[in-house]
Amino acid sequence: MARMDFWSGAAVSALALTLIIWVIPTYGGSGAAFGLPPQLLASLGAWLMLICAAALSVASAVKLWRAGESPIHLPSASHLWHMLWPFLYVLVFIFLVDRFPLTWIAPLLIGALLMILGERRWYLVLPVAIVPALGLYVLTAHLMR
Repeated sequence: MARMDFWSGAAVSALALTLIIWVIPTYGGSGAAFGLPPQLLASLGAWLMLICAAALSVASAVKLWRAGESPIHLPSASHLWHMLWPFLYVLVFIFLVDRFPLTWIAPLLIGALLMILGERRWYLVLPVAIVPALGLYVLTAHLMR
């Protein structure tokens, strides 16, 4: 948990620094609201984010140092595959939808996901995969003419 807190704090710190250095000065606006510059509230919020995120990172770094752990821990190959397969699944179907009509690919997408998630009853997979694609076809081909 300390490792995740360390990296979350580092990411939020980087975002807050980006806001303070570039986004707020460039896109913060001009003029005054209630006699205050419009960038004031945004800058205060970004500074608060930076302080809290830096404190989280420092506290987590101290916990990691006391436990003798490294802030970087590479997952095993099976764990990496477990995190990667959903992105590859979506990438394959984006590739297919780019080349074939969505109404052809949607039943495959839904049916394959149901099978991956463990459903084996064909009488359940078939209608769940086909009915949304059929509805999409009816909507696009007949109702939107």
